[in-house]
Amino acid sequence: MSIVKDPLPAGGQETIPFWRDGRIIGILLQIVFVILLVRSGLWLITNIGENLGSLGEAQFRCEDGSSSFRCAFDFLGSDAQFDIQESVIDYTPADSYWRAIAVGVLNTGKVAVIGVVLTTILGTITGIARLSGNWLVRTIAKWYIDLMRNTPLLLQLFFIYFVVLLGLAGVNEAIQPFNLPVFISQRGVNYPSFVRMSSFPIWFAFIVLGIIQGQAIWMILGRREALTGKSSNRIPWVLFSFILVAGIGWFAAGNSNNEAMLVPKASRVRQFDDLEGLLLRRLPVTDLSKLEASLAAGEISQETVDEAALQICAVKESPSEVNLTSRLRRANIPFTVTRSDRADQAIENYAEGACELFVAQQAVIASERVLLENGAAHLVVPLAETPVRLAIPRLEGFNFVGGGKMSTEFTALLVGLVLFTSAFVAEIVRAGIQSVSKGQSEAARALGLSEGQRLQLVVMPQAMRVIIPPMTSQYLNLVKNSSLALAVAYPDLYRTIDTMINQSGRSLQLVLIMAAIYLTISLTISAFLNWYNKRMMLVER
Repeated sequence: MSIVKDPLPAGGQETIPFWRDGRIIGILLQIVFVILLVRSGLWLITNIGENLGSLGEAQFRCEDGSSSFRCAFDFLGSDAQFDIQESVIDYTPADSYWRAIAVGVLNTGKVAVIGVVLTTILGTITGIARLSGNWLVRTIAKWYIDLMRNTPLLLQLFFIYFVVLLGLAGVNEAIQPFNLPVFISQRGVNYPSFVRMSSFPIWFAFIVLGIIQGQAIWMILGRREALTGKSSNRIPWVLFSFILVAGIGWFAAGNSNNEAMLVPKASRVRQFDDLEGLLLRRLPVTDLSKLEASLAAGEISQETVDEAALQICAVKESPSEVNLTSRLRRANIPFTVTRSDRADQAIENYAEGACELFVAQQAVIASERVLLENGAAHLVVPLAETPVRLAIPRLEGFNFVGGGKMSTEFTALLVGLVLFTSAFVAEIVRAGIQSVSKGQSEAARALGLSEGQRLQLVVMPQAMRVIIPPMTSQYLNLVKNSSLALAVAYPDLYRTIDTMINQSGRSLQLVLIMAAIYLTISLTISAFLNWYNKRMMLVER
């Protein structure tokens, strides 16, 4: 029995109905998608327009009284009229909304930068410890990772802030670990910090010169190595040249004598060393270096020392105050400081007899000296300085002065973000290390490399190609999770914008600004890590 097939059409090919033709169906689906997309966009634009109209003309009022969308952001030039407790830059309620936004951005940036650095360090160490051959180290790392990853970040922030930090002792009983000049209390962490003196720009110019010279020496010695084939010890020579130039700059800047103190001529103080003689005439001791021993032995009372202490007038947190007080501490000269917000207030206190000397830059003293009734009765004594001074925290009254400070809110947010994000980074590092074949480690051990050298020279460079892509996501999560600062009252970008919305009522403009800032930060981090990832990728031929 034979089967008779239908004859083909005249063209020789079988005709497919258009509703079964995949090409036609694909084109029709694309047309439908474009129509739906356009209609959705039109609906969104119409809805936004109606919502903007419902907000009222007051949202977009111009300075001339009219209303226009072009005036939507004019209100940001008005006074903010709210306080921000912690700021990287100077800020007062009289500043504009723009400056308040800048404060929020910088506060968020401070948390992000420090958090990324600490997270990378702690996460890397924990990830390596997770693979340690020591059972105790490996178990501690495992429990830390499991605890942090399976506990909500908000809960961790509440625990660190309300239970741990606010449960610490007050400033009078602050914890001082290992007797270092670091004080931890319920008001935060006070620590020594470097303060730039007026001569710092001169020294910085020498530092830049040293870097340029070091690069030139590196290139010259590199060409010499290429020609001779012998090592030129480039690193020691570059370091030596940089230290030499920076050292010359340090001494050159230290001889600038920009700092000075204003004293009455009747005090017989003509140079800094005369202050020691002034105190010795007041105290029943012959050597100030033995003052602490006399206090401990009960030979002299603390009240006597306080009454004889040198009284100083200075502008609050000025480099001049740090420069003088650092030298006084080294000379064991007791002192008290009366701080003012402005130089004219400090010189007024000096004129009224509230202190014995006024310390500031020579230019400031020269301009404020004219306010004294008899300027000729006062002498300007130059003070030696260094480009950088170390300011050490000191308890005065009910708080610490000098040095750096991390507030309780900032500390809670930073610790919480670092501990939480480091647990995820540790797993990324562990996976990256395990992605390197065991043969690489065995070859490194066969060459006699130590475990540290094996990780540094063989394993980690190869693991970085696996680590960097997921690490980008964790850095972005850290930045975005910083918006939880609202829970601990830290004035980051989100909390600052939220305050501005409640005060001004301009929610649309401020939310757009906040979204644009977070997007910019995220794209910047992603672009940098993508660039670094391309440099780490293997180039195959």
